[in-house]
Amino acid sequence: MNKYQKYLLLRDKSSFLFESCAPKGEICNGDTYGSYEADSSCFLIKQDPDITKTIYELSVSKNSYPFIKSVHTKKNGVYTEVPLLKSHKNTSRSLPSESNIDEKFLIITDFDDRIDSIKLQFIKNIADDLEIEFVYREADKQAYALRQEALKKENMLKRACIKHSVGDNLVNIYFQPCSDDYDHTDIFLYIPEKTEETTTGGRYGPVKKENILSWVLIMKAGAEKGMFFKSITGLAYGRYAFIAKQFDKNNNLLVETDYIEFRIEKQYYFFGDQGNICVI
Repeated sequence: MNKYQKYLLLRDKSSFLFESCAPKGEICNGDTYGSYEADSSCFLIKQDPDITKTIYELSVSKNSYPFIKSVHTKKNGVYTEVPLLKSHKNTSRSLPSESNIDEKFLIITDFDDRIDSIKLQFIKNIADDLEIEFVYREADKQAYALRQEALKKENMLKRACIKHSVGDNLVNIYFQPCSDDYDHTDIFLYIPEKTEETTTGGRYGPVKKENILSWVLIMKAGAEKGMFFKSITGLAYGRYAFIAKQFDKNNNLLVETDYIEFRIEKQYYFFGDQGNICVI
C-alpha cells in the first residue's frame, strides 16, 4: 500500500475499510472476525468458534469511502465485480432522498469456497488500484467437537434428571431416559479408597475436612426394565458415591454422571412427651 492509498483508506478511521465483517446474517463492528495486518498487507478473516459458520460478509460503505469507484473479488485468478447495494437509512424522513440512501459494496466469502483477494479501483485514478489479499484463520475443530460433546452430555443429563434420597441404611436413585435411544440404566456404587485430611480455619476455630482422593467400586446394580429408580439397601454408616450410566439396546453408552456423593448417617427421631423431648 503506497502513501496515497494509505491516506485514502487509513486517515481518521477507527477500523480498516470494512464497516462490518461477520458471519452471514450477523453484524459486528471492530476486529472480532477480521483485522488488517499491516506487516503483511493482508486482511485476516477469523472464523467464529462455531465451525458451522463458514460464510462471512464484509461490507464497504460508499458513504464512508466515496472515492472508491468499484470493488472486485478474485478467485482462481478470475476477477468479479461486486455490486453496489442501495438501501434507505432508518431516519424520521418519510420520503427518500440522496442524503438518507445507504450504499455499500457487499463482499461474500466462504471458508469452504474462499476468495483470494479483493481489488479496489478509485475514482478518476486518484490512486493506483489496490489489491488486498485475504488470509483465513480457521476455528479449532477439536475444541468445537469437545464443546459439542460437553453440550450433548449436559442436555442428556438434564433429560435424565438423576436424583437420590437416603434412609437409615439405603439410597434410592431416581432417573428418566436420557434420550429416545434409551434402553437401560446401571448404577455403580463406590466407597472411598484414598483420603486426605486437611485443616481450615472456621468460625469457631480450626476445622478438619476429609477429602476423597480416589474411589473403589463395591457394587454394580442394574435397574429393572421399565423401572426408573433403583434402591440399594444394607448400607453401613459412612460416605459413598455412585455413578449412573445409561445405555441403548446395543449396550452402547449414551451418558454417564460424575461421582455423586452421599452419606448414610444415624437418623435421630424426636418425640414430644408432656413438654419433654425424648431422643431415641
